[in-house]
Amino acid sequence: LNYLKGRADDYIIDFFDCLLWPVKQYHPDVVGFSQLVLPQREITAALAAHLRREDIPSVLGGASLWYNPEAYLSEVNGIDYSRIFDAIFFGEGELSLREYVEGKPKENICNIVFKKERIIKNEGTTRVPLDDLPPPDFTDFSLESYYAPIVVLPLLTSRGCSWNRCTFCTHYKSYGEYRARSIEKVVEDLKELQKRYKTSYFLLADEMIHPQRFHALSDSIMKEGLNIRFYSEAKPTNGFTRDLLQKIFCAGARVLLWGVESGTQRVLDIIDKGTSVPHIERVLKDSHEAGIWNMVFMIMRYPTQTEEEIEEDIQFLRRNAPYISTVAGSPFKLEVGSRIYEFPQGFGIRTVKKSVNPFNPVCEYEGKELSEQEDLLYKKYSVECLLLSRVSWYFGKMRDHMLLYADHLSKNPHQ
Repeated sequence: LNYLKGRADDYIIDFFDCLLWPVKQYHPDVVGFSQLVLPQREITAALAAHLRREDIPSVLGGASLWYNPEAYLSEVNGIDYSRIFDAIFFGEGELSLREYVEGKPKENICNIVFKKERIIKNEGTTRVPLDDLPPPDFTDFSLESYYAPIVVLPLLTSRGCSWNRCTFCTHYKSYGEYRARSIEKVVEDLKELQKRYKTSYFLLADEMIHPQRFHALSDSIMKEGLNIRFYSEAKPTNGFTRDLLQKIFCAGARVLLWGVESGTQRVLDIIDKGTSVPHIERVLKDSHEAGIWNMVFMIMRYPTQTEEEIEEDIQFLRRNAPYISTVAGSPFKLEVGSRIYEFPQGFGIRTVKKSVNPFNPVCEYEGKELSEQEDLLYKKYSVECLLLSRVSWYFGKMRDHMLLYADHLSKNPHQ
């Protein structure tokens, strides 16, 4: 922010000069920035502003741009972002970005925000059939510079969420309805990436992979004799049978990231998770026994959660600790666009106040007051998440490393 306001120290300017030197040497017609999460906003804007000084325009897109993309061309806290970015893309941007680069008038491009005397937002649908897309291209990345001993590549095999009903979630805002790339294309992608980049380690970066899709994908991977290792996200439903989990392991899965959220059935029902506690426990056990590491996501401080239910969550984690590799517990956040935001009274929320930060979709709210005992229990809950992890909780942040470590130990179980 200091840089954007013209108050940066010389060493920051020197750092940006060094970091962006290759870009300046190339002097592109335009630079595209992708902002996955909101905390990337300030550094992204600073880099784009630095390029603007060299008369290199920038555009911005990414998953977090679903919320209030107009703000990125507005004046906020004394910073005029329209002097930094030439255009903003929201939603799916492949076609829109291509049309922009080809020189099509901005007025005729979908999913774009631009400023022409006033800020203009063009809605529209520019969704490309996923099978028409090529595999991701990482040739311009210095993959050997990444902080991992072996390259782990991401591959998105679908867009959106096949469930798309969780009341707290806003991920559907980025992609809309669920669409999946064909299994044949996914396996071709994996083969191509393995050959081109000399790696067999992947993140299947879908919102979640349905059991039926896992069946088909695993069968195809094994039929093709593809020797890979991967991790991905899933929801612990009864469709993940013991046989399926063993098949997924044989296909190369070494870590699964499970959206458990709660060990209390009432809370699971209210958030419309579509899971049951007995099924979750059975899936975690069967997955562990198949050789897969289980990372569990939990939501704490849900608005109507009672003291007894907080204790239930703690007991759930303790009961299933032998089958859980690591736990990631995060506090509930009320976001604009979620079903809870749209109908707050139905979820025990009395008042909602939007953030004064125009970039931030997280709201303040008033609901059930926490008792002193409940507050203490939540602190205990946070500690339990750390203590019950069988491996370092840092793996929750460095998941590529967790995949490599899990694969190493599956080959060398006595280490």
